[in-house]
Amino acid sequence: MNTRSMSHCDDDEKQSANPLAVSIETACKLVGVGRTTMWVLIKSGRVKTLSIGRRRLVVYSSLEKLVSGAGAGS
Repeated sequence: MNTRSMSHCDDDEKQSANPLAVSIETACKLVGVGRTTMWVLIKSGRVKTLSIGRRRLVVYSSLEKLVSGAGAGS
C-alpha cells in the first residue's frame, strides 16, 4: 500500500495554520477553562459548535474571537 496517498490529509493539515474545528476537550485546553465553563460558553452562544454525526466540535475561529475579546458579551 502506498503510504504517500494515505498521508494526503496530513499534508493538508500542515498547510493550514489552525484547524477549522476541535474537540470540546481540546478547546478547553486551548482556552484554559474546564468542561463546565466551556459548556456555559457554548450554551450562551459565545463559542460556536457544529455537529458531525454524533460528535460535537468547537469552531476554532470562535475560540480566537473569545480570547481576543471580540466574543465578549458585556
